[in-house]
Amino acid sequence: MKKTEDDKQFAFKITTLAGARFGVFRLISKKYGVEKKYKTKWLLTGFVSVISSFLGVFDRLVYALKAKPKNLKDPVFIVGHWRSGTTLLHNLMCSDPETGYPTTYQTIFPNNLFSFQWLFKFVMKSLMPDKRPIDNVKLNVDYPQEEEFALNNEIPFSFYNWWYFPKKTREIANQYLFAISTSKKEVENWRSNFKRFVFRCLINTKGIRFISKNPPHTARIPQLLDLYPNAKFIYIHRNPYEVIRSTIAFYKSILPATQLQDIDEATLISDILWVYKNLMLKYERDKELIPADNLIEITYANLVSKPDEEIKRIYKNLLNDDYMRIEKYVIEYLAGINHTLKDYKYNKDFLAQVNAELADIIVLKGYEVLS
Repeated sequence: MKKTEDDKQFAFKITTLAGARFGVFRLISKKYGVEKKYKTKWLLTGFVSVISSFLGVFDRLVYALKAKPKNLKDPVFIVGHWRSGTTLLHNLMCSDPETGYPTTYQTIFPNNLFSFQWLFKFVMKSLMPDKRPIDNVKLNVDYPQEEEFALNNEIPFSFYNWWYFPKKTREIANQYLFAISTSKKEVENWRSNFKRFVFRCLINTKGIRFISKNPPHTARIPQLLDLYPNAKFIYIHRNPYEVIRSTIAFYKSILPATQLQDIDEATLISDILWVYKNLMLKYERDKELIPADNLIEITYANLVSKPDEEIKRIYKNLLNDDYMRIEKYVIEYLAGINHTLKDYKYNKDFLAQVNAELADIIVLKGYEVLS
C-alpha cells in the first residue's frame, strides 16, 4: 500500500529510538539534551520505547530457551566509510544461504526479536518507506542491515547517538567510535552484549556465518579481534570526493527523521570531514593487527563494474569457500538492481574544503587530488 503524505509526516514524529530499552532512551536523552521543538517526537518515541521495553521481558524468556548456534564459521566484518559500497557488498554476501545477519527489523527492535515481532513489524511496515530516499535502494523489514542502531537500542554504547544529537557528534565519536574517553566497564558491557547480539542474529536468520556491515566497526578492529581472533575483514573504499558528496546528501536526507537537536549545514559538513579523516587514519593503523590472510581490500569501482568477480575473489582468497555454491544467488540479486558508475562534477569550494582536510588520505588510497 502506498504511503500518503500524512503517513510520511507521521514517520518524522518518531525516531528509531522507539525500539530502545527505556533505560537507554532515558539515559541518552538526559546526557545529550532534547531541544524543545522536538519534544513531541521525543515523547512519542519514549511511549513506544516503554511498550517495547515491557514486552522485551517475554523476548528474554524466549531467547533463554533457544538453542545456541553450533558449528559456526568465522564471522566476516565488512568495514569502510558510509557511502563506500558497504550496503551493496553486504547484500551480495548475504545472498549466501549460510549467512546470518541483522535484519532491518532487528536493528530497530532488537529487544523484541523472538516475541511480539508481528506487532512491531506491523508498526515498521506502516511507517518505513519502500526505498531509501537518497539512492532508491529497496528497504524491507527482513533485509540485511547494519547493526549499529540495534546496538544503540540495547545499550547506550553507540556512535549512532549522533543521529539524534548531532550537536554532540565529536563528543559521541570520541567516546563510542574512537574510544578515547570510554571506560573499561563500558567496553566490557559492549563486548558481552555484542556476542549475545551475534547469537541472536544467527538464530533469527538460521545462519552459521555472521556477516556484518557496520561502518563504525572500521574503528573497532582491536575490539573485534579480541572477541573473534580469526575474524575475516573486507575493507571497501571509494573515491573520497564521491564519498563525502554522497555522505552529505545522505545525512541531510535522513536527519529530519531522527534528530532531536538542530545542526547547521556548515557544522554538519565539518563534522563529516573530521569523522572521515579520523576513521580512515585509525583503520590504517589498526589493520596491521589483522593477520594478512584475514583481510582483503576492494574498491567500490571494481565491485560495481564486476561484482561477480569480486565476490568470487572474496570466497576464494579470504573465505576459502566454494563460490559456485552461491553463484546463482549472486546472479539473481544482481538481476534485480541497477548500480552504475557515475562521473561527478564538483565545484571549487567543495574541492578546496575536501582537499584541506583529506588530501593526504586521498593520495594514500591511490586517488587523484582534484583542483
